[in-house]
Amino acid sequence: METPLFADGLEAQYTGASVVKRENSGGGFFTTISVAAGISRVSSPRILGQKTSADIEGLQYGMGFVLFMKDGYLNLLEGYAIAGNTTALDLTSVKFTLIHSADG
Repeated sequence: METPLFADGLEAQYTGASVVKRENSGGGFFTTISVAAGISRVSSPRILGQKTSADIEGLQYGMGFVLFMKDGYLNLLEGYAIAGNTTALDLTSVKFTLIHSADG
C-alpha cells in the first residue's frame, strides 16, 4: 500500500464518506467526496494513490487513480484511462482488479 501511514485515518474517513457527485469524462471519471462531521483530519500530502492502478473490464490498458485531499479530508477521486474511452462504461458497476506495484 502506498499510504500505510495514513491507512487508519483514511479508512475512518471512508467509512463516514458519501459521494456528492460523479462524472464520467470520457477519459476516466471524477468522484467528489464529502466526509461526515466529527471525523478526524488526516495529516497527509494533498495527493495520494499515484501508484494505484486497476485492470478495468472494457478497457484494454486499465486505469490509474489519484486521490485528492482537501484540508485533511477526502475530497476527490480521479480515475484516468491509460488509453481508450470510458463514455460507454457504467463506472458504478464495472468489474475491476487492482494491480499491485512491485514497490507497493
